[in-house]
Amino acid sequence: MIVVGIDVASKKHDYMIQSSTGSTLSKRSITIPNSVEGIKKLHSDITAFCGVMKDSNVRIGLESTGIYSLNILLKLIEYGYDVMVINPSLINSSKKSTDVAPAKNDNLDSIAICHFLLNQFINFKPYTIKEYHTLALKSLSRERFRLVLEKNKTKQSIDRLLTILFPEYKELFSNYYQGSALKVLEKYPSAYKIKSARDNSLSSLIHGKCSTSILELKEKAKNSIGIKSEYYEFELQTYIKKLKAQEEIIDEYDSKIKEYVNLTYPNILSIPGISYVTAGLIIGEIGNIDNFSNSDKLYKFSGLAQKVHESGDFRANRTKPTKKGSKYLRYALFQSANIIWQHDKTYSNYYHKKINEHKHYYVVLGHIEKKLLRLIYSLMKSKKEYTPQS
Repeated sequence: MIVVGIDVASKKHDYMIQSSTGSTLSKRSITIPNSVEGIKKLHSDITAFCGVMKDSNVRIGLESTGIYSLNILLKLIEYGYDVMVINPSLINSSKKSTDVAPAKNDNLDSIAICHFLLNQFINFKPYTIKEYHTLALKSLSRERFRLVLEKNKTKQSIDRLLTILFPEYKELFSNYYQGSALKVLEKYPSAYKIKSARDNSLSSLIHGKCSTSILELKEKAKNSIGIKSEYYEFELQTYIKKLKAQEEIIDEYDSKIKEYVNLTYPNILSIPGISYVTAGLIIGEIGNIDNFSNSDKLYKFSGLAQKVHESGDFRANRTKPTKKGSKYLRYALFQSANIIWQHDKTYSNYYHKKINEHKHYYVVLGHIEKKLLRLIYSLMKSKKEYTPQS
């Protein structure tokens, strides 16, 4: 077997090529630039060494370094290599097992990765394209989450400006952030502008299904306490344009998230309460389900597991979740748990059982989240669909 240890950096990489018999391509690691030509040289050296050793079984390992390792990782997969992305803490543990105070440099790191690959050959797990898809979901879903927060801030700004320009407008529409209500404000951003507008102009902006009439709108505008301000009107129109642009971008993210969910674990959509958006968060944050040997490990990873508080004979009855895992995963599980008990008989019975035990609503939801996470783990492992109980 041939092993290749690569120490990854932003502008260059250092690699060591070694056989299971102890032979190496060079005494020290070889440095290449982070470029197409650099990776071509790595591929050429691996091919040449395999020819000399008459061994084509190649395993490559590199430390997980976020974005810096992604380019070389995918290029090596294109060449057809089995590549394992290794947690740096595992490499450090491997180094400490042979040296109490191990040194830190690129040459020694690439050698340490080779040793790890040789010593842990049974646990070798090559990176797959599905893992790339889950990584894409993680990035897309987190950015969508951020965009929604920004959109909510934009709505708050619109609400603030409406309070200044036409506070009574909020009474006329159940949702003044979309449809006819937003169209009117975009063109006539104050009570003063609306009361001066032509009826046929306002009528062209108001949808037929809208319950608010032109007469009612103009009457509210005439008697509004809202002020006349060109600056605030301009600001309101600007925020409305921003809101529409944000919604358009979010829609594009939704489309891309849907695409990647369908490439990974679309079967979890069979669970009531899990949409493409929540599925994207869940799959992206969990990543490779094979990294978890059982659902308890996934539960601890999520940060939902309760803190243990013991001292002597004392054991706390009330504890809180560790929250050491992903807040995005916990958010998605909370949203899904809040829906599934209302649409699935099994979870509904479980919910009412816990409520009858006089547990707090959020405590019950915590129990449902744990139960739901076990179901998600089972479906991602088995690739089967869930049959909801009506």
